[in-house]
Amino acid sequence: MLKKYLLLTFSITFLCWGVVAVYTQVRAIPFGSSIFLLILYLLGVLGPAIASVTIKKRFASKNDYIKFLKNCYRPPKNTTWYLFILTIVLAASLLPYFIVGGNQVAPIQMILLSLPLFILIGGLEEIGWRGFMLPELTKLMPSHTSTLLVGIVWLVWHLPLFFIIGTYQHEHLNIFAFTVTVISLSFLLSTVYFKTNSIFLCIITHALYNSVLDVFIIVQSLFGEIVVFAFALFIFILFTTYRNKMVANNN
Repeated sequence: MLKKYLLLTFSITFLCWGVVAVYTQVRAIPFGSSIFLLILYLLGVLGPAIASVTIKKRFASKNDYIKFLKNCYRPPKNTTWYLFILTIVLAASLLPYFIVGGNQVAPIQMILLSLPLFILIGGLEEIGWRGFMLPELTKLMPSHTSTLLVGIVWLVWHLPLFFIIGTYQHEHLNIFAFTVTVISLSFLLSTVYFKTNSIFLCIITHALYNSVLDVFIIVQSLFGEIVVFAFALFIFILFTTYRNKMVANNN
């Protein structure tokens, strides 16, 4: 199923974003200037979610498919998990802000007000990456290896955005710093998934991280990104070590 998922994900996204990239480059206009381009952009964003739901429906049992869907939209009842993701998101997003600097460009309440937008554009990717790909890979390899591999694939998936005029990647981001960011987020989001087993919370974590960074614009710095990576890796190692110790004690 994993190969089929990746093939469908990249086919949807690269086809949609490829058209948008060529059009914006040829016409020298941002993708937001056209409804048609916006629709193609959004379809590309939803590629991982569309592919994972499609593959699950076709190849998984009916019970597994329903369980998968419920895991995507049902909020867990454990309130401590929400405090956990809030803490790590604020730490990961604001550590470089205080270390290397940046600007607050909107009121803090915009973090919550813009959250629904970032669930649609960003958060729903997690249905594919952490909801489908990560669990499939962890059947074949250790959690740290599967997390790194998901991060690398996730990075490659983002690359067309650097050629689309008007995207944040094209206008503001350095590819090297972005690479470190994506790998860092892969470890952070894997920690959330392994701790909670909730796709819903991965969606919220991803969206909240993007929403915070939409309010606090951080100075682009490779050092700042390395700080985030060190934090994400520390949290991941801390949790996986604790989890392995608990499993060993139970056995």
